[in-house]
Amino acid sequence: MEMKINITTTLIAIVYNVINLLIWQHILTMPNATSMIYIIIFPCYWIITIIIVTIITLKKKARWLQKSYRLSTFVALFFCTPVFFLVIRSVKNPTSYLASSGYITKGEYTIKYESWNYTTGGLQVVKYWKADKSNCEECDSSFFKRDSTWVYFKGKDTLRVDVYKNDKLISEKK
Repeated sequence: MEMKINITTTLIAIVYNVINLLIWQHILTMPNATSMIYIIIFPCYWIITIIIVTIITLKKKARWLQKSYRLSTFVALFFCTPVFFLVIRSVKNPTSYLASSGYITKGEYTIKYESWNYTTGGLQVVKYWKADKSNCEECDSSFFKRDSTWVYFKGKDTLRVDVYKNDKLISEKK
């Protein structure tokens, strides 16, 4: 028996993943605090899609679950779940976390630093900010301006080196 491709579920999966990609690209252009709304939007989008696809599949089960369509239907339905998107995203952009942070007061100013690591291990970046005030550990973040050299890593390779002075990017090397 020849295997047939379920065109409808394949198109649904393609549209679903294109929308996922577009939403993700939009998030990357947003400030961190603003993009937090997508913590709600993404799961809602995934749940609604799974419900709709399940209902459509149950209505069309007589044809879609025939032996000749079954494999292509299940493969396409798998691509209508967030699993594929999340796996691709995690491989392409491993997540990172704040490993350490602190403050150093030197004379009339305070330096704030953050060290970010990938969840897979390894350093992602160390960032530095400078406030023109001593003992500024409790100061609002607006007091701090980007300062010094920020080196971004991926594994043992250097991705980029940014040099900041008084919150302005002086140079960027990739």
